[in-house]
Amino acid sequence: VTTRTTDLLIDVVFSNLRDLIVSNALPAGQKLVDRDLAALLEVSRTPIREALGRLAMIGLVEKRARRGYYVREFSADEVKDLYEFRKMLEVQSVKLAAQNAQPSHLEEFDRILTELGKLPSDSRGHAKAVELDIQIHELIARASGNFSLHQAMQNVLHKVMCFISVEIAGQGSLAAAHQQHQSLLRLIKENDVEGAVELICMHVDTAKESLVSVLQTRDELRNAVLAVAPSKIRGSNQEEPKANNNIQQGETL
Repeated sequence: VTTRTTDLLIDVVFSNLRDLIVSNALPAGQKLVDRDLAALLEVSRTPIREALGRLAMIGLVEKRARRGYYVREFSADEVKDLYEFRKMLEVQSVKLAAQNAQPSHLEEFDRILTELGKLPSDSRGHAKAVELDIQIHELIARASGNFSLHQAMQNVLHKVMCFISVEIAGQGSLAAAHQQHQSLLRLIKENDVEGAVELICMHVDTAKESLVSVLQTRDELRNAVLAVAPSKIRGSNQEEPKANNNIQQGETL
């Protein structure tokens, strides 16, 4: 097997695992056993281990000492920090994109928006919308013409992927999400920097508030379960239920 073939296999495994995490098929807090994942994806354990290392580097999984890899679970405070940083990057991206976007960028914007507008309002359409949403924000950063800004945005978007589905839900429908992105593209095409910045700030702030609220509710429910569980266990003399494993970021979101 050539090095190129091995690298391509690792890329495929990385993408598959990332998609499983983003779709919550592998929910937050779940232990990632390389043997089980290798069987699931029908590959050897070596590319699984390499892919898990990459996922840890971008912050979607975490490696715990002597315990292995787990899907990362973000706290409300972590999401707040992440979205505040994202907002700074998005603002600079739209400012520069409004000035520097090339015709090829605008054509790609139109292509993505056309595809987004044709999506069905079912689970498959929703999953594709997450992918296209990420593509739009990555493209805005690329159109800025600033390589370092583009790289920073890509790193943030890797983590944000876990929450895009909640953002879309918060907008009410796929049609509403499509309309908002159409408006953003129009402002960029018109070189309306002020309008584009105002819209992207509203977009990110709304998403942040929705996500923080969801995660705070999740944490409150978890704490309530953990507070009640011990007294029930003492009364019934049964093994402690693993209630916290059933209240995960992915399932709540």
